Amino acid sequence: MVDDFVLDRAKGELRILGRRNAVIDVEALCQHLDGLVGVQVAEVILDNHEVRLGREDAARLRKDKPQAGIRELVDELSHLDLVSGMGVTRAMLPEGLVGDVTLEVSNPILTATRGAAKALIFSYWRGALSFLLGKEKVVKDLTYDDGMNVLRCQIGLRVSG
Repeated sequence: MVDDFVLDRAKGELRILGRRNAVIDVEALCQHLDGLVGVQVAEVILDNHEVRLGREDAARLRKDKPQAGIRELVDELSHLDLVSGMGVTRAMLPEGLVGDVTLEVSNPILTATRGAAKALIFSYWRGALSFLLGKEKVVKDLTYDDGMNVLRCQIGLRVSG
């Protein structure tokens, strides 16, 4: 079993769940991107990046655990959010996996509902769930509850109209 965190001081490496990571101030990064290229463009840039990462992580999990059900894989992704410092993520899958997935992040590292921060928190999940559920998903109905310190959204199919 892989340790959640390993800091190798001799190599200057931080490994989270076996993969090398770097610690950065994501709030400063998102604010800088929003200011540099505008909120919409920053959101698109990070959306593309995070969707790809979410797909790759979901594919790696599926390969590593081919017999695992969707719930187990989603729990692994939630654990990754936890150990990487994103917050405490809870994904509520719909009955029969038909309909929207409700995603809640308690104590999120970022609370913005637009721009780079929105994409950093939820686009990863959009990519992972699109891969795992076999259909392209979108983030909808994003809200932040300041009193409870919870970000919520629905991840589901695009509603045309």
